[in-house]
Amino acid sequence: MAIDIITTQRLVLRSAHPSDLRPLQDLVFSDPEVMRLAFEGKSLSAEESSKFFAESFDHDGNGKQIGVLRLRADETIIGFAGLLSCEALGERDYEIGFILGREFWGNGYATEIGRAQIEYGFEVAGCERLLALVAPDNKPSIAVLTKIGMLPYATIATGNRGQRSVYLARRHW
Repeated sequence: MAIDIITTQRLVLRSAHPSDLRPLQDLVFSDPEVMRLAFEGKSLSAEESSKFFAESFDHDGNGKQIGVLRLRADETIIGFAGLLSCEALGERDYEIGFILGREFWGNGYATEIGRAQIEYGFEVAGCERLLALVAPDNKPSIAVLTKIGMLPYATIATGNRGQRSVYLARRHW
């Protein structure tokens, strides 16, 4: 049974269910264009997707892992989002993120779930700051991060994700 973690006007971020793997593989993980600027910058095989899904997704509703993002109106899965443990700045932080299937780009969903993740991170998860790591040439995601109030903080080299711009939001500035 999936557990709703964040609900917005149009979206629900919920815990993962084993049946979510296949739609996510078809919609996101296997699409080179979607995955080009995410994580390691490449699409995932079915085996890689299964491992990532098992290890990184929130299967018990804890709210501090990646969840499945769906439309509220008809339960269509559109991608994934959620908090992800991150030590990019040398401390234990949480990174927000959103990866949507191509057919759902340009509808304001990333902005909507981004804002909701910041509110959730501060008000529910008790974070003092939240990070977002983005490929420096991912202009659409950078525009969303700026729109939701995150500020550029640093550029770092990560082991497996390459160069990333770090955006930051603080509970109290």
